[in-house]
Amino acid sequence: MAQGVSVTRRLRDDNALAVLHHVWDLPPAPDGSEPGVTGTDLMAATGLSRATVHDVCDELIGRGWLRELPNGRAAGDYTKGRPARRYAFDVLAGTVVGVDAGQHRIAARVADLRGRTLAEAAQTVDHDPARTPAADRLDAVGATARRALAAAGSPAVLAVAVGVPAPVAPSGRTEFTGNPYWRFMNPDLAAHLADRHGWRALVENDANLAALAEGWLGSGRGVRNQVTLLAGERIGAGVVDDGRLLRGARGGVGEMRYLDIVEGVGSADGLGKVLRDLVRAAGGTGAAEDVVAAAEAGEELAGSLLAVAAERLTRVVVSLASLFDPERVVVAGGGAGAGGVVDRVNAALPRFLDEPHPVVVASTLGRDVVVLGAVRRALDEVRRDALVLTLER
Repeated sequence: MAQGVSVTRRLRDDNALAVLHHVWDLPPAPDGSEPGVTGTDLMAATGLSRATVHDVCDELIGRGWLRELPNGRAAGDYTKGRPARRYAFDVLAGTVVGVDAGQHRIAARVADLRGRTLAEAAQTVDHDPARTPAADRLDAVGATARRALAAAGSPAVLAVAVGVPAPVAPSGRTEFTGNPYWRFMNPDLAAHLADRHGWRALVENDANLAALAEGWLGSGRGVRNQVTLLAGERIGAGVVDDGRLLRGARGGVGEMRYLDIVEGVGSADGLGKVLRDLVRAAGGTGAAEDVVAAAEAGEELAGSLLAVAAERLTRVVVSLASLFDPERVVVAGGGAGAGGVVDRVNAALPRFLDEPHPVVVASTLGRDVVVLGAVRRALDEVRRDALVLTLER
């Protein structure tokens, strides 16, 4: 009997998720409101019977995921016959929080259940793994998220996702030993946020989140095989293969330590750091942005430095193309659109790769790429576990 009850419950849950996800995925109306659907609409979309559809909708209303709209007669659409019941997704049944927990800046964004921004907060930090207590980092991440939530009116939180510049295992921890930087970047953040703030929290590598963001809203949309390179201060890669984010046994896919032994690259330093070092080696001073501006103004030395950085990035792309064979490589983070670097890389690829080789594009998401990916990751968590979450009523 217990097995029969279990099978029945599982079937009911599958039906409920089919209905919920269909209503969730409907595009909002032009005025931003949630569209209403009838039982007939849901029958056509899910293949369920009318009785099952209305039964499931009643359950989802009780759980807080749907709300019932005024029927057609109340709205003036029906004058005869039995009016159809109409349902809509409750986009404010809860919120999610995405956090980009970098070494020098922490940003948090509160979003509704369609990913639309409700509030944001950010702070600059000076987190040095050699001298900053891990407790300070934990407190800074939680406090930034709290400020964003306060700005949003302190709504109910269904999930918090945090991006860190470190490999993250399925456990949410960074399991590789011997790297104090990684250990400091992820001092068991998920457990701390759950214990201290009561949030359903998860931690993910920042480049992986950038790849999710590009596939959701950026230059990776509709591309089933793509690599997103976070290439600001350090290079990290988020790898999507046949629509699936690759992580590895301990979250190490996309870690770029191997670049230390790649000829013409030599380290995992990103575009920003590489350009600063090139300027310093040439006897100058200034940030990466200064080099880009000077190159775009036609300054010969700046142009040559940018060409060196582009050649180095080309070799990074070639190595990734050889390993993963992506259709597209999205360059994100600081310097992504700098001075035609991407154009230089695309022009150089035929020297190393046979056709067809990946197309390299610059991200359009700017510095928000990781926090957007964190929002997407939190939304995916909520959708997956919607029927086990408790909504505040």
